[in-house]
Amino acid sequence: MYMQHNATSRWQRTDIRLATVVAAFASVGAGVIHAAVTPQHWQEWIPAGAFFAGIALFQLAWAGAVLRLPHTPVIGVAIAANLASMALWGASRTWGVPFGPHAGEPEAIGIAGVLAVLFEAIVVLSAAWSLLPRERSAVFAPGAYRFAAAGAAVFVVALTPLGVLSGLEHTHGGPGESHTGSHSDEQGEPAPAPERDTSQEPTPDADTPPSEEPGTGNHEHEDTGHSHD
Repeated sequence: MYMQHNATSRWQRTDIRLATVVAAFASVGAGVIHAAVTPQHWQEWIPAGAFFAGIALFQLAWAGAVLRLPHTPVIGVAIAANLASMALWGASRTWGVPFGPHAGEPEAIGIAGVLAVLFEAIVVLSAAWSLLPRERSAVFAPGAYRFAAAGAAVFVVALTPLGVLSGLEHTHGGPGESHTGSHSDEQGEPAPAPERDTSQEPTPDADTPPSEEPGTGNHEHEDTGHSHD
């Protein structure tokens, strides 16, 4: 399937080159998911939307850059950025972000977030693998290399749409709170019941005497054969 080779060129079909390709594919998946949820985060809070737009642009741009310039500084930046993004995701699901309109409200754990973090973890692991010092690199046969790269591409293409669709239904997991792009005014307190509309109810006619209830009013008796003193 592959053999050991002294060459360390990242442009050959080595495990180093394959690792950078896998990292690039995963970075595209994470970037697409982040781009999909950017508009609604922008509507909720502009700084949040700007953050998601920035991380999406970085991940998409890095995927193209690392395929052209698979150098240590380029790969190291991706490791640091994706680790930071993963840490922020974990903190926001545990304690909530410390600022913004929903500060301190833990976010709900959704499919979109899980898949984005999964892709970011693949970026970190693959990028780190490509940076491991070694005397020999594994050189894949052409067919094996293409099969491995195609498998990584199919994996990303299959899961990314699921993350995008799930991301369009972003929810916050605060107490009693669930929404698709909006928050209640009082952290999940139910909205007051609407006032009763009496405009369509019939009003009693002024000329119609009220009906007498049993046991009230005067009663007249007609007795036949009896007289009352």
